[in-house]
Amino acid sequence: MALIQCKECGQSVSTEAVACPHCGAPQQRPVPPPLPVPPQEQKIYLDKVVAVTTTRVVVGGTTYALRNITSVSMTYTPPGVLGAILLLFVGIVIFFTGEFLSYGGISPSAIIAYVTAGIIVCGTIFGMCKAKPTYHVCLSSTAGEIQVLTSKNKAYVEKIVVSINDAIALYK
Repeated sequence: MALIQCKECGQSVSTEAVACPHCGAPQQRPVPPPLPVPPQEQKIYLDKVVAVTTTRVVVGGTTYALRNITSVSMTYTPPGVLGAILLLFVGIVIFFTGEFLSYGGISPSAIIAYVTAGIIVCGTIFGMCKAKPTYHVCLSSTAGEIQVLTSKNKAYVEKIVVSINDAIALYK
């Protein structure tokens, strides 16, 4: 509490007093500075699953405060090939079984083995060529790292990562 002089009588008056205790003249209270206006939340990116604003990131109904996010990155998981390799091995075994069956001449069972092996090998190779990695949006904070979104669409995940990075740059 500070003291000021009364404008009417010149006596010392508390800055918290509504009126001078000596002469009763009303005192003007100092006006506190206005409170800072919080910045308006701006939308950076919005779709059916993800919303990125200048204050938060919402993924599938879960909200992450932007002030807690220290960085964002895209990671990926390569497609699994163990099953395909095992299926390819089975196709090769069937092919050699057909070779074994055809030592006495081509038999219907050898032809069935060759066709089956061919279908398995070609299908496995085609499937391995069509397999795509899985991409993830990873948010980092002081509490650790979490994968918040997973998709096979690399461009979609990149767009979300860039949007979150833009939001972080605007927030800080």
